[in-house]
Amino acid sequence: MAAQTDTGELRLAWSALAGQDAGDGWRTISLGSGARFRAGIVNPGSHQTLLVGFNDITPPRRADLPEGGGFVVRPVDEAAGNGFTHWMGVTRQAGAPEDLFTQMTADIIASIGEHPERSEVWLLTLMLARIRAWQDFMRRPRTGVLTPEAELGLAGELAVLEGIIAAGTDPVRAVDAWQGPSGSLHDFLADTYGLEVKSTLSVNGFPARISSLEQLDESQGRAVLLAAVRFCLQADGRTLTEIVAALRTAVADFPQARSALDLQLLRAGWFDAVAAEYVRRFALVNIRLFPVGEDFPRLARATVRPEIRAAEYELDLDLVGLPAVPLADALAAHGVF
Repeated sequence: MAAQTDTGELRLAWSALAGQDAGDGWRTISLGSGARFRAGIVNPGSHQTLLVGFNDITPPRRADLPEGGGFVVRPVDEAAGNGFTHWMGVTRQAGAPEDLFTQMTADIIASIGEHPERSEVWLLTLMLARIRAWQDFMRRPRTGVLTPEAELGLAGELAVLEGIIAAGTDPVRAVDAWQGPSGSLHDFLADTYGLEVKSTLSVNGFPARISSLEQLDESQGRAVLLAAVRFCLQADGRTLTEIVAALRTAVADFPQARSALDLQLLRAGWFDAVAAEYVRRFALVNIRLFPVGEDFPRLARATVRPEIRAAEYELDLDLVGLPAVPLADALAAHGVF
């Protein structure tokens, strides 16, 4: 794997380029992560740019390229050469936050660098997906950290992901199934099951908000499982930052899983730059899995009158009288491993 480019190298490269003669057009310099990556400055404006080289691709139409959040993505014909037939440029616009742009471009380089064996088209698709995830993050109203509710919810989903991997599921399949941050109907989605995760710190009752009639409807072609994750806050628990670090370690030998994990973390609102802000320590009490069937108390599209177009409601999972099953047993029953 090529050496990784960090944010410091990008800043130094852009600073050096900006200090050169300010004629119009492009000035570029190679980066330590390999010939595919170049830092660039385009004038007028001294706009900072990351250039990524590709071979044998058809550049996307301008209308299909990400734009917004303070940057644009465009083919850069002027940079053709240096061993590549096409170059894509990610350019920061005037007034856009330099720190976030630098973090994003370093992330793009690291993500592509983890997959040297992949096709050029696949790498271009990965690059655009990373950019769109950063766009989603930048557009989200935020104070720099997740809200306490979002922090708890992400901790619960990651605890289930840890359990899925620990149960013997291939890490690539496990991380690919984690689709909650992408806005999927269920937090985990596979060919044979959909798994919804609800988390609580409550010691009296387990309130779980169900967001739609479809969420617990097992008539959608997949079995539906509901995971009830109970935490308590105590000194020997783990911060969200420690949970993220443990999962990254668990998938470190699987570059595809690591890349997908980081992408979904970004979509969930996780940002490494503010990792130190997460100080609450979550101690896992238990994870209970409920198969959702006709005896499970819920409102579902298949069972309510058609006049009811939509509904949100709250369940108390501590009052559900059906037996819960261990996570590994539930996954095995649905052919996950």
